[in-house]
Amino acid sequence: MNDDCLKNKNQRVEKNKRTFCGLGTVNQIEIDSDNTLAMDLAISRIAQLELLLSPFLPQSDIYRINEAAGLKPTKIKKETMKLLKESVGLSNKFMGTFDINVRPLVELWKIKKGNRAIPTQNQIKQARELVNVSDLILDETNQTVFLKRAGQALDLGGIAKGYAADEAKRVLEGKGITSALINLGGNIVALGKNTEKEQWKIGIQNPLKPTGIHFGVLHVNDCTVVTSGSNEQFFIKDGRRYHHIINPKTGEPAESGLLSVTVVAQSSLLADALATAMFVAGLEAGYELAKLYEIEAIFVTEGADVIVTNGLQNRFEWINP
Repeated sequence: MNDDCLKNKNQRVEKNKRTFCGLGTVNQIEIDSDNTLAMDLAISRIAQLELLLSPFLPQSDIYRINEAAGLKPTKIKKETMKLLKESVGLSNKFMGTFDINVRPLVELWKIKKGNRAIPTQNQIKQARELVNVSDLILDETNQTVFLKRAGQALDLGGIAKGYAADEAKRVLEGKGITSALINLGGNIVALGKNTEKEQWKIGIQNPLKPTGIHFGVLHVNDCTVVTSGSNEQFFIKDGRRYHHIINPKTGEPAESGLLSVTVVAQSSLLADALATAMFVAGLEAGYELAKLYEIEAIFVTEGADVIVTNGLQNRFEWINP
């Protein structure tokens, strides 16, 4: 869980804006009216999804699936089944650059927990052998899920926030909200335009600088903006940057030549998964994924080059350092 959430789990309420914890991170929703019901319902929906999808909460479907790995199938909710089915489809399409079965490797590295120890090659090999999306058995008839081998575990960290952001948007729209900014730990959905009837301004993090320092701003409306980068949780040892985005194929933090990838799309779920896959795949393969899924992107390379796809050229504004 994010440190700020550990320190303070209470909501912070401002006019038409809420800051709250959920899905292991600090979130914020801003709307264009005093519709507290809409805000309450959106936040409740996010909390509901956390109860379904968190790998840390004993009552969640994901936690129970992981606990029963190698033992027995687990009965789950239809919504969880739908999301898992979509996740497996994306894992297969992204050719191993995105895999919801990656949790054994995430736990091995423990970079999110501030660990700086580097696992042995034997440890990596053993954990990598547990990462295989084909070992996830989805039985829609009986509404059960089964991980074939003990030690296997699911981690929806690369897709859950995107799905929750889409759902929060759906709830707000259902209550008549036409202008909102949803930020779930960096998964951003811009609904309509802001209160000044202008496009929302979304800062793009400089991956070589502390959090909050941007190298550019995107002017957007009615879309989602999601960034995957190596700057949030990492350490450097012997000249190598070890970060939290694991390449399922190698079992180690991805070395793709990229520092960050920002995806602009309509679906936050898809953007969430694509940002991870494109970061792991690297610039050339990532650019091809962007074209395949008809989305826009910003790539930052380890050489500090910034590549902006054509569809964002008129919406991206550089910030002078």
